[in-house]
Amino acid sequence: MPKGSKPGKGPPKGAPGGSGKPVSGSGSGTPPRSGAKPASKGPPRTAFQLLQQQLKWVDLIFEVLDARAPYSSRHPKHDEIFGNKPRLIFLTKDDLADPKLSREWAKRFSADNNSKTIVLNLKDRRRQPEVVNLALELSQEKLKQIEAKGLLPRPVRICVVGMPNTGKSSLINWLIGKKQVKVADRPGVTRGPQWIRVHPKLELLDTPGILPPNISSRNVGEKLGIFNLAPAGAYSPEELADRAIQELQKRYPGAIERYLPAPGGDGADADTEAVPAELLKKYSDVEEENEQHWQLERDRTIFSQSKQNRRSGVDTDVDAREESDTVAAANNDAPNLEKINLQLIAERKNYVTTNGRPDTPRAAAVLLGDIRNGRLGRITFDTPEGTQ
Repeated sequence: MPKGSKPGKGPPKGAPGGSGKPVSGSGSGTPPRSGAKPASKGPPRTAFQLLQQQLKWVDLIFEVLDARAPYSSRHPKHDEIFGNKPRLIFLTKDDLADPKLSREWAKRFSADNNSKTIVLNLKDRRRQPEVVNLALELSQEKLKQIEAKGLLPRPVRICVVGMPNTGKSSLINWLIGKKQVKVADRPGVTRGPQWIRVHPKLELLDTPGILPPNISSRNVGEKLGIFNLAPAGAYSPEELADRAIQELQKRYPGAIERYLPAPGGDGADADTEAVPAELLKKYSDVEEENEQHWQLERDRTIFSQSKQNRRSGVDTDVDAREESDTVAAANNDAPNLEKINLQLIAERKNYVTTNGRPDTPRAAAVLLGDIRNGRLGRITFDTPEGTQ
């Protein structure tokens, strides 16, 4: 390395956050130099304006999407915002998303020659070297340009972008290997941009989550709300829970039915009874994406049905009954004796108000929490076909 070079000192002089210290949460950055025509009067006032100012300093984009809603959690003007800068797209929260759909989305996003996609579970750091290598691969052209101009070598500068609560700060902590960036299970924790060295050749800029000024449709907005990606108050919990029930019945038949306690059961405590340890241990060392994951779901269903049979005194061949029920459901012939809605969930879980009525607000809050935590299985509400 040439004498006097100082790689790793962050962005060039004048770049926002160039001191290496987090920028104030007020959202202010370094104003344009004297003589430069500012994009607007004064410092940027919104996360979106701040992002536009930061992008000129970076070589590569890390675009973070929630794998449970890849289309809905992507900014509708992403191409306009990021231009031709190379992108590494992350589908985070893979442990909560439908693995088949995650693979399909990754294939679709990677069709662009200027981007690559990786499906990631941030609870497992074994793929950290793979991410670093992908970032360096996508930045080769920029590094060659720097070398051709006779400039000193420097780390690749990367901007981490995405909607609130998609996992941007968690991704940075995952790359570093320690908790350096504040994270929380709610949108809006990152208040200002921060330059963070995650590798001798990589430097990341963590930015506040950006939401479009107007959600493109109620369809998209409700999906963002279901997965806790939209600001609180945009939709009521009961609206979101009703929509979630519809999506589950359409995309994952039987999931909401298995979630409900049996009629006349123990209510709120019935659905928390543990699945036998030997059943969980049987599949603990296998990938959930393969056939064993399907078998685990099958065995859980069999175990649940067996409990119900014992309580009701019914003695049936559970394996045969499960097979016939599956065929009936596939042919849409399965009987639907009760319409599943928030009132039914509240009744089954024994959630009642002080005057004895079903407590639907509580049922909605619990259902949304259980969906977000994966208690209803690995689900994805966006499909590549039709991007809905």
